Amino acid sequence: MDMRSRLGPTIVALAVLGLGIGVVWMTTLIAVSPAYARIGPTFFPRIVGTALIVLGTLLLVSAGSGRWQCEATDPDEPRPDLLPLAWVGGGLVLNLLLIVPIGFILSSTLMYLMVAKGFGARRLWLAASIGFILAFVAYFGFAQLLGLRMGGGLIEDLF
Repeated sequence: MDMRSRLGPTIVALAVLGLGIGVVWMTTLIAVSPAYARIGPTFFPRIVGTALIVLGTLLLVSAGSGRWQCEATDPDEPRPDLLPLAWVGGGLVLNLLLIVPIGFILSSTLMYLMVAKGFGARRLWLAASIGFILAFVAYFGFAQLLGLRMGGGLIEDLF
C-alpha cells in the first residue's frame, strides 16, 4: 500500500483520535457537584472519550502499517455516490439555518423531506406530509407533556 492510499485512512484515524482527545478534555470542563461520589455527569463521557482515543490509536497504527483494508482503499471498488449524502447533509444544515426564522415544525419537515429525497423517495408529497406530522407531534409532545417550548415559529406561534 503506497503513501497516497494510506492518506485517507490516516486522516480518519487522526479524526477519531482528535475527537476522543476533545471529548476527554471537554469532560474536564464540566462542573461536578461534590454530592457525586464516583459516578457523576463526567463518567460516561470519559469512557466514550477514552474508547475513541484507544480506537483512534489502533486505527492510526493499522493505517500506518498499510493493513487497513476497506472499500475506500480498494482501487477496484466503485466511487461512492455523493449526491444522496449531499441531500442528507444539506437537510441537516438547512434545519440549523431555518429553525429560528421559520420554527421547529417547518424546518424539521424540510429536513425530513431532504433526507427522504437523499434516500431515494419518489413520492415527495408523502415524505413531506409524514415529516410534518412527525415534527408536529414531536413539538407539541415536548410543549404539552414536558412543558418544554422549543422556540417560536410560523406554526408554533399560532398555538
